[in-house]
Amino acid sequence: MPKSLSRCIQAFSMLAAVALAPTALAEQATVGQPYVFTAVDDYAIRLDGNVDVTGVLQGEAAPRTVTFRVTHGFEENFQALGGRCDRMALLTMAKPGVYLFTMSVEVQTHFYRQFACKLTRLP
Repeated sequence: MPKSLSRCIQAFSMLAAVALAPTALAEQATVGQPYVFTAVDDYAIRLDGNVDVTGVLQGEAAPRTVTFRVTHGFEENFQALGGRCDRMALLTMAKPGVYLFTMSVEVQTHFYRQFACKLTRLP
């Protein structure tokens, strides 16, 4: 086989592998729906009042990114509550498959959004 054809085949193989590699699907969290992650790969609190969680949802195989809109007008409160969720997400990151990390957003009175996070150890 000529050397240039061999290089083309190698380049095509690498390109196909990159194109077909699983990527995290992105979506906005549905209000009132809890998202249960069995593994967390990334957790970010953004300055615009959103929290992005990338990981594997219970019952799925591919990772996805879910954006939780959690701002409700009080930045100090948001930072404090977000910090509590950070620790739970970090535990799930450190030991995938040992914990379930659940996060949800609820609409409360006066159109403020309330968010909740929960950490559950698997039996």
